Amino acid sequence: MAKSAAAAKPAAGRSGGGLGVKFAVLALLAGALVALPLCLIALPGMVPTAAAFLIDRRQPRYLGYAVAVMNFSGVMPFLVIVAKSGMTLTGAAQKLADPFTWLIMYGAAAGGWLIYSAMIPLAKICVEAQAGQRRRQLESAAKAIRQEWGEEVAGKKKD
Repeated sequence: MAKSAAAAKPAAGRSGGGLGVKFAVLALLAGALVALPLCLIALPGMVPTAAAFLIDRRQPRYLGYAVAVMNFSGVMPFLVIVAKSGMTLTGAAQKLADPFTWLIMYGAAAGGWLIYSAMIPLAKICVEAQAGQRRRQLESAAKAIRQEWGEEVAGKKKD
């Protein structure tokens, strides 16, 4: 009994990768400081993605994925522009002061919302069209069988 309790104690005191998580957070913060102008563009630019992931509670989170991809496509050109212009805080501030930048970043995210909201009705139309086509195929096959074997196979009795 004492032996099993002693063996369980080190495993219980061990947090799953605590040191690794600390190093990852430290590396992320160091990277953010090095690329601070890019972070100043990306963080406010990707707010619609965070909102979509908070709102979408279903698994898998298709709304979050659609908004994230489109939102990132709107943020990416400005990240490239700031990176090519020397990664200065002034360059990032100038981009953030431009309303066109916000229009592109958030407009692309709105495109993700539109894609998500259009997919459900579009999928419904496709499924209904496939079901209608399958029904017509089965009806024509049933008609051919009735012609070959008679109406008795359809469940109708001859008098």
